[in-house]
Amino acid sequence: MKLPEYFRDRARDFVALRYPNFYEKIYNRHLKTKTLDCGEFLKVRRKNRTDFFCVKKEFDFSLALPLNFDFEVAEKKVAAVIHIFYPELADEIKKLLLNIPGKVDVFISTVSKEKKSALEKIFSDFDKGKVIVKVFENRGRDIAPAFIGFKNIYDNYDLCLHLHSKKSPHASNRLFGWRDYLYENLLGSEKIIRGIFKIMENEKIGVVFPQYFTHIRLSRHWGENYLITKNILKRLHIEISNSNLIEFPSGSMFWFKPAALRPIFESDINFSDFPEESGQIDGTFAHGMERAFLYIAESVGFSWIKTCTKKKDAANTPVLESSTQEELNENIKKISRSVLKTICEKNFPE
Repeated sequence: MKLPEYFRDRARDFVALRYPNFYEKIYNRHLKTKTLDCGEFLKVRRKNRTDFFCVKKEFDFSLALPLNFDFEVAEKKVAAVIHIFYPELADEIKKLLLNIPGKVDVFISTVSKEKKSALEKIFSDFDKGKVIVKVFENRGRDIAPAFIGFKNIYDNYDLCLHLHSKKSPHASNRLFGWRDYLYENLLGSEKIIRGIFKIMENEKIGVVFPQYFTHIRLSRHWGENYLITKNILKRLHIEISNSNLIEFPSGSMFWFKPAALRPIFESDINFSDFPEESGQIDGTFAHGMERAFLYIAESVGFSWIKTCTKKKDAANTPVLESSTQEELNENIKKISRSVLKTICEKNFPE
């Protein structure tokens, strides 16, 4: 006797939240997962999915934040580019932005005049920098407004934050805590943000994003997005295959240097590339863009780093503490990987 779909979903969510390692085993069994050992990496095959390469959990390092030593950071021109579809989260976001040291200009996108008015009222007392709220058509979720709608602002800033009012209505129980985890890792305190700024003083680092949240880690794959991502990158004159490592800022929230994503701003990608919003959960141009960011950054000479403020939420992956500048430099070298480098040529036996 089969359980009704509602009860199956609730049972799955309960197991995923309480027993993530057990859930991973069930998930892999259900999708008939096969793996090939490639040193620090795994080649993974799942039923009806594109093969992909990922880092083994024990080698999937991230940098611990806050940093464990005293340091100074140079003053930066900072912008926060935020898509707020859910104005009820705006107060929380505004309070988190106050943790950013120094000035910060805020660029907010939304989808209606009513939401624009509500957001302007909420941010009316924000005094750390200018606040601009714009309405864009409801396409491309947070991606299109930030990287197409606001693409002309980036030359004015040294560091930018991409954020949005994330909800996951298709899996709100199983992904409970994901938004809080991302916000904490990106804006949780002034010490955390100063640590990110210090990391990004390394001229090679162009993107900093949180380690995968435990309950989203299994979604680190191509899904329905391999050909979409490949074609986006081809338009930017970047070639990849599924022999490249797949890494991306899951949830599409991260700090970045505008120069690292300049190929997007100089491209012909526009709002019409993104489908109209209809509650899609995968396989859209925006999902492809999310998976393209790190390839784009590497193509223009930048690398990327994952960070973590709470080890218990990072799927038991190793989190590296930095107690001196020298140790931070060594940790960055240890963590650094390339998504453009072919991992290995092993193939699954037929």
